[in-house]
Amino acid sequence: MAQSILVVADEQDNLSIEKAHSIASSLDVKLEVVSFLSDLDTVDELQRKQAIETAKQTLDQATSNIFGEHAQVTCNVIVTNDVVDWIMNACKQKKFDFVVKTGHRTESLFHTPMDWHLMRKLPCPILLASNRKWKSKQVIVAAVDLSKEDKQTTDYNNIVLKWAVLLSDVFNCEAHIVYSIPIAKPLLEFDVVDKSEVKKRKQPEAEKRLSSLMTNSDLGDAHTHITAGPPDKTIPHLANELKADLVIMGCVGRKGLKGFLFGNAAENTLHNLRTDILICRSRRAKIRT
Repeated sequence: MAQSILVVADEQDNLSIEKAHSIASSLDVKLEVVSFLSDLDTVDELQRKQAIETAKQTLDQATSNIFGEHAQVTCNVIVTNDVVDWIMNACKQKKFDFVVKTGHRTESLFHTPMDWHLMRKLPCPILLASNRKWKSKQVIVAAVDLSKEDKQTTDYNNIVLKWAVLLSDVFNCEAHIVYSIPIAKPLLEFDVVDKSEVKKRKQPEAEKRLSSLMTNSDLGDAHTHITAGPPDKTIPHLANELKADLVIMGCVGRKGLKGFLFGNAAENTLHNLRTDILICRSRRAKIRT
């Protein structure tokens, strides 16, 4: 499990700090909580220092209220206009194992939100927190990809299952592993294909592959699910049915026109999901710049 966690505080609420506390309460980890100020538009050095000090006091108070006298929590206020770049450099230089941040679903046609950038670029997992508190008996949903058997897909499945195992062991979670047989949205919207027929035809092979994947994991007690349809729809639907606390997914992070038009399963799922989501990348993944 993670040994050091970077917590990105949100100026509107303390969700990320509270969620980090839920995680850290069962672990022996060090946390660095940071809040950000945009480059201060003032030539007065005293005003600049006062703004930073006020933000630091606010952050210290919020962290103290949540963690108490937790000896392994440090707080810092960062002045920058490029939050993503700062987080990226911090994760590389300080080798954080894990990032916790409040999730935002504010994407538009010509704006890619910070969460998407971090999902594509971070070298470590990121947990995007929702406003739902974890239940005493957590339920996690881990989404795997069985559509291909190439090395990259295998790596992503392995890292997703690794985190499912770790969280299940630490928090005694109820684990569910899901594979969604992909069907393009236009085919469904224009009734070109019947989803039930696609599932009936492809489910036996999917079950065989999922069984093989689970045999090589340490999730013997996990529940397995085969669905059919666009993953950004089927995974949130299953998570809602199961009243899940957390969804775990891998992220490829397409770039260029292809990424603009089609996005990424994890990114599109984030838009529809109303629970926490943990995005993890394999060590072999190329970091998008």
